[in-house]
Amino acid sequence: MSWEEGSYTSLDRKVHNVETSLRHALSEVRSQVSDVEDTVGQLEDIPRRVDSLEDDLREAKDETERVERDLGDRISEVEGSVEGSVDRLATRVAALERYLRQAEGAVVVDLDEDRGGELHALAVTVNKGLDARAGLLADHERSRLQLAGAHLKQAREERGRHRAAVLRASAVLATTQAADPDRKAAELDFKASAPKAQGAHRRIGPLTTSAENAREKLEADDALRAKNAKTIDAGQRAKTKLRLRLRSRLSDALSGAELLPVWFVTAFGPMAPSRNANDWMDAATDVLAYRVTYRITDPVVALGTPPDGHRAPRRTAWRHELTRELRRWG
Repeated sequence: MSWEEGSYTSLDRKVHNVETSLRHALSEVRSQVSDVEDTVGQLEDIPRRVDSLEDDLREAKDETERVERDLGDRISEVEGSVEGSVDRLATRVAALERYLRQAEGAVVVDLDEDRGGELHALAVTVNKGLDARAGLLADHERSRLQLAGAHLKQAREERGRHRAAVLRASAVLATTQAADPDRKAAELDFKASAPKAQGAHRRIGPLTTSAENAREKLEADDALRAKNAKTIDAGQRAKTKLRLRLRSRLSDALSGAELLPVWFVTAFGPMAPSRNANDWMDAATDVLAYRVTYRITDPVVALGTPPDGHRAPRRTAWRHELTRELRRWG
């Protein structure tokens, strides 16, 4: 083989190798282009999918709103039916109760009965106790007045401490030279304690006046408490006795066969509720006590005619409190 033939053979191999590499590279490029085309196709499909999802969500929303409207209509129908049934039942119960009250032999329990005026006498004793207590200082007022003496005592103790410090410092200053190391500390103590002692002394005058006034008020209140103690205690005992008797009467009436008065049924219903029955009993007992105290016999209105607020402030306040309570049970 000649030199030229060998060179051509070597060149052919190189060309062949280059062609092979190019084919592999072209194949990879085509594969990548195919992947890109697939990806682009998927991306192009996204808007269609989003539109489809939006349509599905819109249909779901419309269906939900339709169900809500149907449910609301059904609830309204049920509520209207229940209210109508309750109203009809209440009307029938009221008619039945009127029939029973008019029937021969029907007995209505008299919750306001007070033979011999014993219950009203207890109520009078209760009010006397309240009147006696009304003239006394409230507990928070007594506490405030007692603080006046404590403040005076504190100011005097403070003045005493600072005066003692001033005297100690003065003694050092009077017995030491300028170069003495204790003199500098004494000067500082004197400068700090002297104005504090003066400030405490200035406060003592007004505090003394306040403490004396407070002491006079407390002594007067103590004397009034001692004077009215029996009346206050009697009023408290009478209140307990009155409420026990009224609550017992109410319990007997509720467990008995006699009809309850109209004013009671109107205010509290025919029986105690299943929940908060004790609160219901307390409220009913309070109304009974109010009627007994002010001798109210109104057959329909539980609290009777409103009183004159200026002439009877305590009764007016009590009536307002009971009116709020009745709204809970009426």
